[in-house]
Amino acid sequence: MVDEKYIKYLNEVDSISDKFDIGTKVSINDGNGDKFSLQEGHPNGIKTKVGIFNKETGECVFVGRNKTMLAGSEFMALHLFNLPSDSYITPSYNTALNLENTVYTTTPDNRYCTQLFCIGTSGCNRNSALRYEVVNKWWIDPQDLIPFQYVPENKDLNATQRAVYFGRKHLTSKKYIAYYFKKFDSDPVLRRQLEDGTPIDNSIYSDTSQLVAQTIVTNSLTVTKDDGRDYFINTTGINDGRFNTLELCLGWYRVIGGYSYYQDIRPCTRINFPNKYFSDLGAAWDIVYQLYF
Repeated sequence: MVDEKYIKYLNEVDSISDKFDIGTKVSINDGNGDKFSLQEGHPNGIKTKVGIFNKETGECVFVGRNKTMLAGSEFMALHLFNLPSDSYITPSYNTALNLENTVYTTTPDNRYCTQLFCIGTSGCNRNSALRYEVVNKWWIDPQDLIPFQYVPENKDLNATQRAVYFGRKHLTSKKYIAYYFKKFDSDPVLRRQLEDGTPIDNSIYSDTSQLVAQTIVTNSLTVTKDDGRDYFINTTGINDGRFNTLELCLGWYRVIGGYSYYQDIRPCTRINFPNKYFSDLGAAWDIVYQLYF
């Protein structure tokens, strides 16, 4: 479950500027003489709040908004109008990374939806906190992805761990196995409420208050003390260890040999932020998404 103190904190953040200054209200002219506030969300996307919290202290180290990627826009358009699912033009990470047990079919075994995430190194300047703008046509390039787990081929993950980590690739030349994707900590939670937090029901159309009705999905992810570090330790060194971008990813799975292998993995949303360093061996991060529909 999502920690309620994180939800409370995000609810108290009134607005987020393009520079992600917490609590700064920004108005932008839309070119037609009207202005909108970032507190109201960008007019061409779903309003979001994303918080990154130090898992040990609970301190909020970043708040920002994610951006819908091209594949995410495809997904919403196709499902909203029940268009053929083979209409995707965007590539998948399965093919780009040549992941094991990739299945080529236009008929998923189960629901295709957002249920994985990945992290990378292309969201921020290497030596500063300069965050790059997210461009919806640029995913985290496969060469910039950081495997959550990077283990010797003779010490593979056990069944319990493989229910959390996915995107398996056996790097035979290096004698290591990489897992590039991770499941969410818990199932997303749907909240339907008035803006003061009052739950709503099927009598909502009779409500005469001035309060706005909200439909909110909240979910949580964790980058733990055991994630990401082994890759850097066994390649370029832990001093290079960092991540500064994160994608929520679409996928469906097929069970092969008793393990689930996710298929058609595509980025749904992306957010960039200042570097979080794996060189701090005790650091772990809770990441909370609030999506307002």
